[in-house]
Amino acid sequence: MPEYSFNWVSKHEEPHQVVNVFPPERIIILVSFTLLIGYVSSLIYSKTKIPDIIWLLGLGILAGPVFGVFEKGTFLTLSPLMSIVALSIILFDAGINIDIFTLMNTMGKSTALAIVTFLSTVILVGLGLSTFMPEFFDLPQAMLLGSMVGGTSTISVYGILSSLNHSIKDIDSSRVILLTESILTDPICIISSITIIRMIMLPEVALNETFRDIFSIFVLSAVIGVVIGFFWALIMDRLRGRPFLYMVTIAILFPSFIFTESFIGEGGGPIAALLFGLTITNFNYFARRLGIESSVKIDKRRLREFHEEITFFMKSFFFVYIGLVVTLSMEYFFMGLLVAALILVDRYLVASGVGYAMAFSKVEMTLTRLICASGLPAFVMSQLPIIYDPSGVHFKDPEIYSNLCMPIVLVTVIFASVVTPLIARRQLAVEKEVSNGEKIPPPRGAPSD
Repeated sequence: MPEYSFNWVSKHEEPHQVVNVFPPERIIILVSFTLLIGYVSSLIYSKTKIPDIIWLLGLGILAGPVFGVFEKGTFLTLSPLMSIVALSIILFDAGINIDIFTLMNTMGKSTALAIVTFLSTVILVGLGLSTFMPEFFDLPQAMLLGSMVGGTSTISVYGILSSLNHSIKDIDSSRVILLTESILTDPICIISSITIIRMIMLPEVALNETFRDIFSIFVLSAVIGVVIGFFWALIMDRLRGRPFLYMVTIAILFPSFIFTESFIGEGGGPIAALLFGLTITNFNYFARRLGIESSVKIDKRRLREFHEEITFFMKSFFFVYIGLVVTLSMEYFFMGLLVAALILVDRYLVASGVGYAMAFSKVEMTLTRLICASGLPAFVMSQLPIIYDPSGVHFKDPEIYSNLCMPIVLVTVIFASVVTPLIARRQLAVEKEVSNGEKIPPPRGAPSD
């Protein structure tokens, strides 16, 4: 059996297809509309309750599959670039927005919720799809889809919680639990997806070797991320007040990602990006742990504001990109709808079990049961089978992952954005009435006393 390279940074083999070239002004207009729709949709969210992801995916679908303004093949060639940039940006953004003390205080609840949800999703989706849809998936390939959608999206969860903040009180602890969970599941989903792909394409690799590789990649890439972040924070302190410092930080981020991915192993780049950002904004904590006296000052607010602008553009264009390359099909939509329903039911049961075991508050229990929104990480992962196996030698249908991820993300985001506030407000209102000793009116049609 020939050897296959999994280094999607530098050894990707492009699919052999004819790509139609279109005028560059179309790309400029597409980018302009992407930014405008992304911005306007965030402004009107409080009125429409429709998250920006829906509008952006809609723009991509209209410009691609519906009206054919852009050819799908052209954008498929951008998959490796889009994946590298998106993973670097989103995980660095997650790192710089983590407060190490808040992370430590909620780590137990968030970790338990993240791991149990991920494992149960992978198992249920794997068994369900391989049993009822064997023409599309065998068990490993179905478990791969489960690993892609087994986590939650930081961007989606953050937007949903921001809207709930005005209608539900005392959600601070729930916010930290859910955001920390979404941050933790990013590297879990990424590394697990890449590992399953390796097992599919290289079945002779022993399972114990795979787990050993995962552990070594995780540890070594984390060390690299911390070391680079440590030294870069010192440089940022020395250059404090100089122009373009935060733009240069991005120039350090991308080579760090590529270096780790190339020399440590696939999946190491995202971990390094996460720890790179975490170390910069929590430098003094790491210095104290190492017994180093430090007076390093990092303008966290400016760094986060600058990176938020980059994340906004990357997130917006990536959702449009997914809309451009997706295949519209009622069959795919129905399959995605069933998977999304399975994920939501599984989440309700998992959050109930974990919540009871770890003594979640009523608000924490309610919101963790109802909020399980996929998003950008799932879309990024859905591109990997096409990147690794563009000719479909090892996968029955490499493109089915991105085609199914779209309805899964849509259903979970719409449920969390529209249905969750209604259910949560009702459940918490009933709980408040009971705790205050107030009489709850009987259901409509029930006999009165």
